[in-house]
Amino acid sequence: MIDFATSAGDVAAVKALFIAYTEWIPIDLGFQGLADEMDSFPDIYEFLLLAKDGDRPMGAVALKKHSDDVCEMKRLFVYPDYHGRGLGEALSIRLMDEAKKLGFKKMLLDSLRRLEAAVALYRKLGFEEVEPYNFNPEDDVVYMERVL
Repeated sequence: MIDFATSAGDVAAVKALFIAYTEWIPIDLGFQGLADEMDSFPDIYEFLLLAKDGDRPMGAVALKKHSDDVCEMKRLFVYPDYHGRGLGEALSIRLMDEAKKLGFKKMLLDSLRRLEAAVALYRKLGFEEVEPYNFNPEDDVVYMERVL
């Protein structure tokens, strides 16, 4: 089941997933101000979505506002034990649906080309490559957007 993370327990579960993501991803995200983000979590996000199996968190994603019309998919992550179940796609689709309901017209995201499954998912969902919209020191960053 995928739903908004509104209770303290669900927000803590999303934070734990995002910390697991930062440990899993093959780069140091310190350049993004990760420590401050975690200290004030979830203040920079419009909302959080959490996928659970009963009470067990499986995956999460967040929506970050850039402007009244533009938002960004952030920190999509599914625990490795749950890979292959379509959760990343389900979380992404739900995020796009909810963003559209809030009036956003375009969604951005960035990923690493070496995360081939993630990039393939984003392409499948209709995201296309665009010019960089933020700083990332990695040389294989891919920036993408999709009209909602």
